[in-house]
Amino acid sequence: MKRFLFNCFFLLCALIACSGMFILKYQVLDKEEQLKSLHAQIIQNQRTIHVLKAEWTHLNDPERIRFLIAHHTTLNVIKSNQIIELEDVAFKEAPLPSRKPEIIPASYEE
Repeated sequence: MKRFLFNCFFLLCALIACSGMFILKYQVLDKEEQLKSLHAQIIQNQRTIHVLKAEWTHLNDPERIRFLIAHHTTLNVIKSNQIIELEDVAFKEAPLPSRKPEIIPASYEE
């Protein structure tokens, strides 16, 4: 009888271990699939960043910017006689208000 109980206990432990390993195996497979998809997404993001950096470099090319400025605006290079000191600027005084604004206390309002 003791041998039968020992065998049943051993069989039960083996079944629990097998089912646990079965569940664990499929959880690990699921995590590996998630890891693969994350790696693929990281690689795709790195490629996108690479393309965006190349596009940014092209858009910030000084020769291209000079061409666009010349083509779309009438701006010219600043000449040295156009630069003045702050002391040379004539400031106008702000005009004084013509009359003092009336302040009506809140207790007198109707």
